[in-house]
Amino acid sequence: MRLPAALAATATLVAALASGQTASPAATPLPESTVVPSGANPTPTPAAAGRGPLPVPTAPPLRLSDPPVISISSLPPENPFASAVDSPALPPVKPVAAKAMTTASMLVAIRVDPKGKTVTARRVRDPIPSVSSEAQKSFARWTFEPGRKAGQPVDGWASLRLDLSVEVDSPKFEQVTLTPITANTPIATPFAWGSDSAFLDAWTAPAAPEGSLPNDQLDTPPVPKKTPWSADSYKGPFSVRLWVLVNPAGKVEKAISIQASDPLLIGYFRRVLDGWLFRPARAGNAAAASWNELALSGQISYSADIKQIASLRRPL
Repeated sequence: MRLPAALAATATLVAALASGQTASPAATPLPESTVVPSGANPTPTPAAAGRGPLPVPTAPPLRLSDPPVISISSLPPENPFASAVDSPALPPVKPVAAKAMTTASMLVAIRVDPKGKTVTARRVRDPIPSVSSEAQKSFARWTFEPGRKAGQPVDGWASLRLDLSVEVDSPKFEQVTLTPITANTPIATPFAWGSDSAFLDAWTAPAAPEGSLPNDQLDTPPVPKKTPWSADSYKGPFSVRLWVLVNPAGKVEKAISIQASDPLLIGYFRRVLDGWLFRPARAGNAAAASWNELALSGQISYSADIKQIASLRRPL
């Protein structure tokens, strides 16, 4: 008589135990009732059931934070430079400014053709715009060793810094006014003329016109060979405005540049003001510090020479 498959498997296991042999689980077929169909969830083993269900991984909790809030500030209703004085400060009766030597630098971008001739020049940062027309005429006559790419001369740009030595003659003042800053005086915008490095850090060069290459794409940039300079002198009108703090001793303690016909004059007149003596403002019976707007205008002349030309490796 044939036994059912389940009973036959049991008899085989009993016989193996009686003979001292351990049957391999792989050799013992499962009863038909325990076969798991493909794709179904298996039934947990007793050992697993005794430990309980396995933990399900969870994502870490989200952290909620408030976005930063930009505070909104507003200008004060009254000018913070205003001074409460009974009588304002007065300028020197006969102001004088001596001849002086000063230095300045001009940043220029010059397009040079493959033959080394100037195509166009752009004054990127000019401390003496009063001589701009003569400067442009000078650049038009400059000749260069042309820029090269892959060993061949090409149409490219030169970025140059011209270090200038300038002699400023004693100006002839036609108007010198000192106006006290009051609570109703509009707050002026300073005329900033910082260092070349600060300017270059904030400068973004325009794209080079089609057919030319900026100097940072050249193997060697154009190098000046002949540099005639006709922008060597100026004689004409000037104007400067500054906000100055006149202390009780009548000396200018602080100065804020507001306007200058030539940026070169800012440094020159700051040194000039060190030697001027004002009549200080008065509050009651005592001298008092006060902020004022100093406006200067008249005729001036100066001469400028190029002491050095430096080639920059960044586009201007």
